[in-house]
Amino acid sequence: MSETKKIKLLILTPTLQCGGSEKFVSLVCQHINTEIFSVCLIVINNDKPFYQVPNRAIEIVDLKKDRILFSLPAIKAVVKKYKPAIIFSTANHLNLYLAIFRNHFDARTQFIAREGSIVSINNQHAKFPALYNRLIKKYYKRFDHIVCQSVYMQQDLVKHYNIAAHKTVVIHNAVEEGLNTAPQPGKGMTDRIYKFITIARLSEEKGIERLIHAVGLISVPFNYYIIGEGKKRKELQKLIDALHVKDKIFLVGEKMNPFRGMEDADLFLFGSYYEGFPNVLPEAGAHGIPVIAFNAPGGIAEIITGQDMGQLVDDNDIIAFARAIKNGLAANFNREAIQEITKARFSMVKMIAEIQALFMKQK
Repeated sequence: MSETKKIKLLILTPTLQCGGSEKFVSLVCQHINTEIFSVCLIVINNDKPFYQVPNRAIEIVDLKKDRILFSLPAIKAVVKKYKPAIIFSTANHLNLYLAIFRNHFDARTQFIAREGSIVSINNQHAKFPALYNRLIKKYYKRFDHIVCQSVYMQQDLVKHYNIAAHKTVVIHNAVEEGLNTAPQPGKGMTDRIYKFITIARLSEEKGIERLIHAVGLISVPFNYYIIGEGKKRKELQKLIDALHVKDKIFLVGEKMNPFRGMEDADLFLFGSYYEGFPNVLPEAGAHGIPVIAFNAPGGIAEIITGQDMGQLVDDNDIIAFARAIKNGLAANFNREAIQEITKARFSMVKMIAEIQALFMKQK
């Protein structure tokens, strides 16, 4: 297809730093069909990116703005030059910003947002929750379509923000292909040290502290690796020290390939208080690692759909979580089956096909 006949797509993201939304953007840019789409990626501030976009067919524009609030003139300049048929924004605060100023752009341009959170819950942590809710109710309707990562997120927008259901679509995030299942950990072994992992930002909503409390209740020998970085590192380390488990629980820090060297983990532990769609759970499944998670609001239960994938525990029941860990160690999980189920439900081919179909419908 000639360049003039391609569908011009402009993708906007605040950064390419470590995060689920940023990873999604990098994967879309890597796998989208550039024979059909001409893609320009606007990054509000691309200083020290964690994710790369190696696809040379993608034009990348770094606006070098410290805050989204001051980025409108620069965004308008790129839009005027590029003349996209579709503008696709990928983060809640950026979505709202574009929705408010949509009438500054060509009315023929289609605006699609990807929602990255459970808005009604996420807004409770905003500086001015009531104002933020009013703005979303008023302006989110300006989008032609909103991509939700989970049914829970979709229902939240429809129920609390009066978004028309036909303007929403659920597209689950994908896992990367080509992952190999590690052998069943310690199969046939006795009296071994079990291995648990968590991959998460060390922030309040991720609930790492309740995972630490839960593993502190079990008596079997284990090593627990918490991979990620964030503002709560010092607080979490103090908790680990206070519980006298610093020889068992390790704050590993941030890693580009967090599952590397952890493929033989017995269990993946997940403690979030809420999640729109936690990418890390399908990633654990793609490695064949069973998950123990709290059944918190969001898309968690849409991923862990049966006990062949792991186990969900009543939210905030730390004693039940510790019991679920012990039960999980005794269970004979079929890691190959976990991997195959995950790949079938969350394949890259499926996600990209659904996104491309949405874009082509809007042109």
